[in-house]
Amino acid sequence: MAPLELILIFLLQFEGIRGREYFLYKRPGEDAVLPCTTESSSPQTCSTVTWIYNKERVQAITEVMNGKVTESSSRAARLSVNTDCSLVINNVTAEDAGHYTCREGRDSNTDEVTYLSVLTISPSQPDADPNREDDITLECSLFSGSDIPCRENRIRWVDESGAELLGEGDGYRVLPQTTCVSFLTVKRQSGRYRKYTCQFVDEQNSVKIEADYTPDLTGIRGRGRHFLYKRPGQDVVLPCTTESSSPPTCSTVIWLYDKDGVKSITEVRNGEVRLSSSRAARLSVTTDCSLVINNVTAEDAGQYTCRQRGDINTDEVTYLSVLTISPSQPDADPNREDDITLECSLFSRSNIPCRENSIRWVDESGAELLGEGDGYRVLPQTTCVSFLTVKRQSGRYRKYTCQFVDEQNSVKIETDYPPDDPPSNQIYIIIGGVVGAVVVLVVIAVLIIYRKRANVAEDALKPTQHPDEPESNLTYVTVNHANQQASAGKKGKKEEMTYSTVKSQTTEAYEDPSNLYSNVRNLK
Repeated sequence: MAPLELILIFLLQFEGIRGREYFLYKRPGEDAVLPCTTESSSPQTCSTVTWIYNKERVQAITEVMNGKVTESSSRAARLSVNTDCSLVINNVTAEDAGHYTCREGRDSNTDEVTYLSVLTISPSQPDADPNREDDITLECSLFSGSDIPCRENRIRWVDESGAELLGEGDGYRVLPQTTCVSFLTVKRQSGRYRKYTCQFVDEQNSVKIEADYTPDLTGIRGRGRHFLYKRPGQDVVLPCTTESSSPPTCSTVIWLYDKDGVKSITEVRNGEVRLSSSRAARLSVTTDCSLVINNVTAEDAGQYTCRQRGDINTDEVTYLSVLTISPSQPDADPNREDDITLECSLFSRSNIPCRENSIRWVDESGAELLGEGDGYRVLPQTTCVSFLTVKRQSGRYRKYTCQFVDEQNSVKIETDYPPDDPPSNQIYIIIGGVVGAVVVLVVIAVLIIYRKRANVAEDALKPTQHPDEPESNLTYVTVNHANQQASAGKKGKKEEMTYSTVKSQTTEAYEDPSNLYSNVRNLK
């Protein structure tokens, strides 16, 4: 065989090795493992492995360098490298779609490429209510690399019985597929076509991936859903039902947060709150794996998913809504007697709409305020916001309550304006008054103690006198007299005398020098 033919055969075999390509299909929220086959001896070392991400073949991004995730990556918290150098992407989103290249060293001939596609399904109108019996349009999209087109009719729709929906039929209409997007418009009727499935099929008509749209908005099979309503400043506990034996273990539990149905954020991984979360200081996990959010804010509203072992079939979803009320002009003074407009808003996940007239106003007597009346005007509700304009008059309608009600007109949550708690400036006044009173009491106590001590000291300086003795002025002088002529060898004897001058008690007009007498006493 000619040398040229041997070289050609070798090159063809080598091309087959470096031509390794994989196609993966995922739904949002799932985990993806992208393979990487290294040529190093066992045990494998990933110190020479690089992972490169390219979405539109315009700019390549290095996600892994020398076997370690690049910390500057916006997805660093969701990426990891297995011992076999595979790249793991947790909690996949539509933004993760594209092609990923595993490369050993700097040799592009070792490249191993994985094409990741993500299939999503949702109402084309984010505020569409899946429980209302009217037309709703569903959008099914396959996100891939820009250079991977979708063949015509690769995306199809089936109902819950498995029957494919084609063109226009009884209660539905399938719009023509455009690129990698397909639309289905259906008439929502109770008990009919309650579940719709979008499928992506290959050239052999085999289903590569599918996603469901069901009334629970999750698009997945799970344990159920919960709806919670809170006011700003309250605490909330989001339930999570685990399958483990008692006591439960949360080491396999993750909590996902989704505000607008576009991107999910992992708040808890392996039962531990992620320190990188902007809300880490307000989040905690209980012993039963429930998620606790302290001091709720409007920004906390959205969808929370408890997932075990990365299995979407275990998902338990909680929808948290937050009701707020405030003056539409933040600097409005609630005590001024003029017009004021109050704004009441229900913050929820973006694709959970508010039914018309689900937000209502009542005065302090409990009477509902409708349209326009004496001293008030209710503006038409827009999405999840309602406005009330009132004339602030002393003693009249001093308190206004905004309520959110369900279809049975039951109040799910309500909030008042002004709030039950005193305004902050009043709190400061109260605190200042209390502090001032305490200071005054302390000063008075100090003065009393000082006066008592002063009196005690003054009494101690006065001479002691027997009660039955007449008052007299006595002066005692002690004189030490030593014999100055004592011999040097003999110590002089010390003599001590006491001289007393006694003056009888008389008035100054009758004083007589003869009344003075002296007494000299020699102390031996």
